[in-house]
Order: sequence, then C-alpha cells, then structure tokens
Amino acid sequence: MANDTEECSRIAVTYFIKGVNAQLWRSNALIAANAILVLIMVAISASGRHYHQVGVTRFLFRGATTLYLPIISYVTSSMGKYYTEGLDVQCSGQTNIVMLLIWTVLVQIVGTNTSATIVVDGKDRQNHGPSIELLVRTIWTSYLVFYYSRLYLILLPRTSEQKFWNFLIVLCVLSLFKVTLKFYAFQKARRSFALGRNHRLVDGYMTQLIGESHRASEDELIPPFIVMGEEKQEIEKTFHGYTIKKRNNSLVTIDRVWQMATDNDILLARCPWLRDLCLSFALFKLLKHQFAKCHLTVFGSINAFNFVLNVLVNKGNPDTVFRVIADEVSFVLDYYYSSLPTSSFGRLLPVLNIIVSLSIIIWCLLVMPRMSMFFIRPLSHSQIWCFTPCKLPKDIEAIRWNMDNHMLYFGNLVLSFLPTFLLIVAVIFVEAWQIISYLCSNWFKLTLFSSYVTHVSWQQSPCMRRLFGLVLKFKIKFMQNWTDQMGQISLVAHSQPEKCVLSQPFFYFSSPRPRVRRINIPSEVKASIIDTLKSSKGCLSKGTAALLDNGIGNHVLWACEEQDISHIILVWHIATDIFKAGHGASTDCSADKKTAMHMSQYCVYMMASTPELLPPDKGWSKKLYKIVSEDIKHTFAGGSVSVEYDIMVQLLGEESRHEVVKRGARLGKQLVELIPDEETGWHILACFWSELILYVAPSHNVNAHKKARAHGTELVTLIWALLRHAGVIDRPDTQVVP
Repeated sequence: MANDTEECSRIAVTYFIKGVNAQLWRSNALIAANAILVLIMVAISASGRHYHQVGVTRFLFRGATTLYLPIISYVTSSMGKYYTEGLDVQCSGQTNIVMLLIWTVLVQIVGTNTSATIVVDGKDRQNHGPSIELLVRTIWTSYLVFYYSRLYLILLPRTSEQKFWNFLIVLCVLSLFKVTLKFYAFQKARRSFALGRNHRLVDGYMTQLIGESHRASEDELIPPFIVMGEEKQEIEKTFHGYTIKKRNNSLVTIDRVWQMATDNDILLARCPWLRDLCLSFALFKLLKHQFAKCHLTVFGSINAFNFVLNVLVNKGNPDTVFRVIADEVSFVLDYYYSSLPTSSFGRLLPVLNIIVSLSIIIWCLLVMPRMSMFFIRPLSHSQIWCFTPCKLPKDIEAIRWNMDNHMLYFGNLVLSFLPTFLLIVAVIFVEAWQIISYLCSNWFKLTLFSSYVTHVSWQQSPCMRRLFGLVLKFKIKFMQNWTDQMGQISLVAHSQPEKCVLSQPFFYFSSPRPRVRRINIPSEVKASIIDTLKSSKGCLSKGTAALLDNGIGNHVLWACEEQDISHIILVWHIATDIFKAGHGASTDCSADKKTAMHMSQYCVYMMASTPELLPPDKGWSKKLYKIVSEDIKHTFAGGSVSVEYDIMVQLLGEESRHEVVKRGARLGKQLVELIPDEETGWHILACFWSELILYVAPSHNVNAHKKARAHGTELVTLIWALLRHAGVIDRPDTQVVP
C-alpha cells in the first residue's frame, strides 16, 4: 500500500485516466442516445391512440421502449470497472448512479402511460393488454433500483444521498403499482360484460328487443338501446350469446334518458348535449360489432332505418346529426386505440389511477427543490471521483485534483442531472395530463351522468345538480377526434377559400400539382346529405335519381354508365368545374353551389388521400387519379394559365390524351348548354354529388375505415356509420332507371 507521500506511477495514472475518460464518453454517448429514444417515445405518445397504425412510428416506438433499459443497465454496471493495474485507487459515482436510476424509473413511468390497454371481444380477438416486455422492463428496473439501494444504503451508507435513494425507492414502488393496476384492469375488463363480453350481450339484448318490439306500441319511436349499466344486470347465457334475464334500476337506456328530458330534468335542460352523447354511446355499442366482425340483428332491418329517420334525422338539425355520429366514432377510436375504456372501467380503478398519478406528481414536486440545492455542492459537479493514497504527478495535464493531490474528478454531473430534472418535469405534466384527459373525457362524463340517472335523490338535490353541471362542463377542445373539416382537391381550377366564385370570366388552372387544403364543412353540405338520405328512403344511386328527377337524365346518363366509381367522380368533377367556368362572371354564392363544389373536390381528395375508402380498389383509384392529374397538367403545359370557358373546353376536349378528361369536358359543355339557368344547374349538381357520396359510403371494408380513423375521422366515415345504423350496408348493384 502506497503512503500519502509516495508519488504514483505516471504511466499507471495516464492509463487510468484514459480508461476512465473513454468509459465516461461511452456512457455519456449512450445516455444521449437514450435521451433521444425517450424523446421519440414521448413524442409518439402525444399522438395517443394513433401511433401503432403507422408502421414507421410503431417501429420507432418499440425501439425506444426496448433499448433504453439495456443502455441504462450497461451504464450502471460499468461504473467503477476501470483499468487500475499498478495503481491503488478507489472510485465512486454514487450521485451519478442514483440520477441514472431515477431517470430509468421515470422513463418506465412514461412507458407505462404510453402502453395502450385495449380489450376487444370479437372474431378477430384484437386484445392488446400490457405487454410482457413492459412487465420484464418493470421487474428489471426494480431489480436495479433495489440492488443499488441495498449497496449504497446498507453496505456503503452516505447521508448526503440518503434522500435521493429514498425518493428513488418510493418512485419505483409507485411505478410497480401503476403497472400492476394496468394488468389488473386488463384482466378485469376481459371478463366484464361492459367491455370484454359486451358485444355478445348487446347482440342477445338486441335480438330480445326486436322480439319485444312486435308487442310494443307503434308510437314508441325511441328504442331502449343500452347506454350503461348492463354488467350490473342479471345475465343468462343462451345459444346466441347472453341476454338480460332481469333488469334493475342500474340499467341506463336511451328511452329512459329521453323520458327524463321530456319530464324537464334540470340537469338535462342545462346540458342538453348529454342526451345526444348518450345516444352516441348507445350507437357506438352497435357500431363496434362491425369492427369485431360480428353480426348484429338490428343492421339491415326496417326498424333501423325508421329509428335513424325519426330520432336522428327528423328530430335534429344536420349539424346535430353529424355531431352525434362523430362522437360515436370518437368512442370507437378510444375503444380500439386508447386505454380510456379500461382505465375508466368501474368505480375503483379510476380512483386508484388518479391516486397513483397524484402521488407521482407530489413526489416529483417534493424532490425538485432538493435536487436544485444538492447540485450547488462543489463535489456534485463531477460524475466520478477517485481517491488514491499515493501522490499524483503534477505534470499530467487534463486532470483536476485537490490541495493534497490525492483526488481525481471526471465528467460533469450536469450530463446526468439536467436530463433527469427535465424528465421529472415531463413526468409531472404527463401524469397531470392523464388525470385531466380522463376527467374531461366523454367516458367519465357518461359514467358520471349514468350515476345521476340511477340515483333519484341526486336528481332532486340542487347541490348535486350544480356539482354535476360544473364538472360536466370541463372539456378540452383539441381532444376532439373530429375537426369538422373536409379535404379539398381541384384538378382543373384553383379554389379560393375566402370566396365562393371568381370575379373574372375565366378560370385559373392549377400548377404544377393540385393543392390539398382543408375547410370547415359548411352546414349546407350536411343539410344536403341529410335531405338526400331522407328522400332516398334507403335506396341509393350513383346520382342518376337526381338527374332523372330534374329532367336531364336522358341527356347525361351516359356519364353515369361506368361501373367504376373513380371514373364517374373524375368525369363529373371536371364537368362541375367547367360548369362553374361557364358562369364565371356570376357573383352568386348559393347553398347548392357550395355543396356541389365542395362535394366534388372532396371526392377527388378521397381518391388522392384515402383511396381505400372508395370502391372498388385502392390501387386503381389512386393510379387513375395520378394519370388524369398528369394529363390535365400536360394539357396546359404544367403552367398557371388563365383561359376563357370556350378555350378551356376546347383544350380539355381536344388536347388531352385520357378518355376521362375528354368525357369530363364533353359533359361540362353539355351541362352549360342544357341548363342555362345557373341556380337550377347548381341545384342539380348538388343533388347529384349528395347522392353519389351516399352511394360511395357503404362498404364491407371495415378495416379501411378503421385505419383511416387512426389518422383522423373523414366525412365519408361518418356517412358510412350513419348508413349502417339506417340499415344500408351494401351498395346497390343496379342504377335507378326511369
């Protein structure tokens, strides 16, 4: 053993310093990579339920959640493993290790929050419970925490870091409890009639309901569709699933809510949207059967169309109809892509989840001042410090030592401290967001309102009504899944968002590529779709009914003869733009004109952006769109040119190479000549496009709508859901004939 006056070997010290610095550089580089992975994980989790529908983001998310723990394991285990041959030295990096372990547990908490727990009961068995990877990571993280806690608190006690180790242990226990709750919620939800076995119960209930409807009065327009409380009923198993053998007061149904509104319930009078939200949730229970690939008796029945017609369409304005369906689709999104249904299941689980989140928030807030004060200490600025009994040579550069030349300091603790401090802040916001998003969610509001419905004493209490009214008003606008917008693409003419028509008697052609834009869906568009649905009585056509009803069918039906919907959309889109060019000097901005123009451009947008929602084939629709778009661009040499109506028709009809463009030019010219009155023309086109979008919407390709909803709810998806409830499941094979 060297004494304190003997000088250390210069070669041994040099090799030792190089080894420590190399190891520290590797560790810090891995920590930096770890930080990037965590940022990716947090960023992807911000997209919530949608992340795993995109292949690239799914790959990045799995990489971020899988690699961070091996990195931390390597860094912590490599601490103190340095080349010390020829040198008696003792090193410590306790503060650095505790910071890294705190970081690890915090990342584990973030990973638990971003792990979706989904319970779906259907033929495809799309259950996504907490992964085994999550459990393994939690166990390994806990092992690291308790191993190093035992090492430093028992074998090498040090009072200065005592509070950090205590904080770490409590944080690790909270993380374990959080993961345990996730597994418990998943297992309980799988066995529940409210989630895991709900579709079989609802199927049996609807079969039972249809049998009872034959004995019901014809005046009963509001069916007793289930909202909540089915899991609390007396249930028996039958050959087609489950049925409710005996109902009690805890069952909340649509007709019960409607009756409360009729009886002038004060809470429903203050919050009338609650009634529509209950209807959305009841319809969601029916619609999710389509995604579970299960048959439901109500779909396709005459009673279904009468219900949609009488309850939704006739008794509500178009905006209300689409809001109800949009909320329904939002519930489907949550059901398939988020943990909200399982985390809000029952009464105890939500409370426990909130308690755990609050505990994590409070614990993190308590340690933040302590971390700031601890960082001020001079010794804390080094990640690793080493002591040697021998005297260090003074002529070795790039080292720091104390007055008696026996201490070496390496690295800067800010590389461990700052990421940990920032992650603590991030975890506080993540946990707070978990609480806020739940309390502002429609799931919580429906659970709360269902309790209100089943407790007569609450309905009679002014204090409870005020409390419920206050809590139910909480909402976050950007949490809404439907933005009430529609995409727009015009292949021929530039569209001006601020104006309805152009002031010049000529058109501007797009260059070099059609521009995609999104607009708020006008009320006129919604009204036209609803009016067309009512008048169709469930019989859909490719727009031929509108043409025949308005007396021009015999002249232009040739443009609807194509079996391919993509051809029809493009031909009529070009014709609609040409008709607008023929009346370019008009300053009219009628409801029919808005409807025709926006629906025309929306159908083209679907071909370009969501072709999977169109029949017959995704690849063909997108290919045809690209070919026609390129042909129109080539016709005008790819430049932005302004031409009058006659020249535009001539160029599209004679210079273009694709038959679709030629047919569109021919149809547009024919419409201008057949319908000299602009208002009448726009009315016919509005009816045509409304019929066509209704014809396009029905589809058995449920997965296409499911994937499209993962990127945002499209208008055609809402129409698809509305038609499903109306019993319109299939697209008719034949056209309407005179």
